[in-house]
Amino acid sequence: MTNYNERKTNIAQPRDTCTDEREDAAMKKTRRRIVCLLLTFVILGGSFAMGETGFYSEQANEAWYQEMLQNGILAPGNNYRLKKLIQRAQDGEEITVAAIGGSITEGAGAKEYKECYAARFFRGFAARYGKDGGRNVRLVNAGVGGTPSPFGLMRYQRDVVDRVQDPDGLPDLVVIEFSVNDWGEPTKHRAFESLVKTILQQPNEPAVILLFAVFQNGFNLQGELKSIGDAYGLMMVSIKDAAFPHVGKEWTAKEFFHDEYHPTSLGHGVMADCLLYAVDAAAARETDAQDASLDVSPAYGTDFMGLITLYGSGDYPENVTLDRGGFARDDMSSYTNLPVGRVGGINFSRDSADPNAPLTFKAVFKKLLIAWRATNDARFGEAEILVDGKVKRTLKGAADKWGQSEVILLWDSKDSLKHTVEIRMAEGSETKRFTITAISYVP
Repeated sequence: MTNYNERKTNIAQPRDTCTDEREDAAMKKTRRRIVCLLLTFVILGGSFAMGETGFYSEQANEAWYQEMLQNGILAPGNNYRLKKLIQRAQDGEEITVAAIGGSITEGAGAKEYKECYAARFFRGFAARYGKDGGRNVRLVNAGVGGTPSPFGLMRYQRDVVDRVQDPDGLPDLVVIEFSVNDWGEPTKHRAFESLVKTILQQPNEPAVILLFAVFQNGFNLQGELKSIGDAYGLMMVSIKDAAFPHVGKEWTAKEFFHDEYHPTSLGHGVMADCLLYAVDAAAARETDAQDASLDVSPAYGTDFMGLITLYGSGDYPENVTLDRGGFARDDMSSYTNLPVGRVGGINFSRDSADPNAPLTFKAVFKKLLIAWRATNDARFGEAEILVDGKVKRTLKGAADKWGQSEVILLWDSKDSLKHTVEIRMAEGSETKRFTITAISYVP
């Protein structure tokens, strides 16, 4: 994995030729800090106390922290949707804030769930913009550890939309956080962009924020994913640009990072502050004249839009044939977490004593994604996946797996054709266990 621990260095210039330039730069920096402080005063109405209506950190009023928050706005985005949403929230309409991402969104590293960035951001947003203390604002957190954006797209309907309690049944503000989970994901950012556009095309016109978290070594994928946000005029918030330069200065690595991947409660709080500041700044601006156009050329591709996900519930489209064969069980020990519960719901699982009969799936499709439980448990064996009678992939666990749902791209075509897919235990694994989390296809 590439190490993105990059730091800018200031190159000293000869004093006799650059004194004026340095003084201009210093004046610009001073003016910038003043603007940050004035913006914060305006945003907070000059009277917000620390807490959910202010910012999480006790350092929030310090100049460096305010400059950090401003640096976190990688792109302010078109604010047309956000300001309409804020007005609806202030009017008392039922509003749902949703977050979808990996383990950081789930809350990993925070001492308790209420201290994770998603929960803090929700409370701050509700207190600022909701009515009667934000009682009309709800949170749906769909963070799942160890998973990339293709799995997020696979489960968006179940883990986000189906959990919304508002009358329209759709989320109103969605934060997407996969920038540290999408390294090597099989769709090469097409699933990420398909998820973004799927959400943007909802009839309630939700606002979308791209959140770029960061690892302790400075790695994230914002350089690649930023083009998606640019294409659709999205607000983008970078923790790498905001907080990371202060690790080793205002904070030690142990204070900000729980481990090499996840922030501490302090780190989560800073992430929430960066999101809140970006939203506050957008709310303080004049409303853009019109919404950003969705009729744009894709940055990577949107060919995974319309993805249909099948679980083990038996509720399948009429043109789909699915015989579970020996995978007729539901693996109750599959991954669970606090915000989502059992990830994926009813799955396709077999036990060592089950018949050695393949799962068979027949449908017309052009794309096919399979999510499976990757584990280091020796009781689990290897499975082969065949398309139209030919083995396409063999899936097996490894020592570094811990039960997360991994995703493979099994079929990727421009043409929709009828195919037969079989999932069977490989030779030597006939008496082993195996779990398929979900099957997704684009017709």
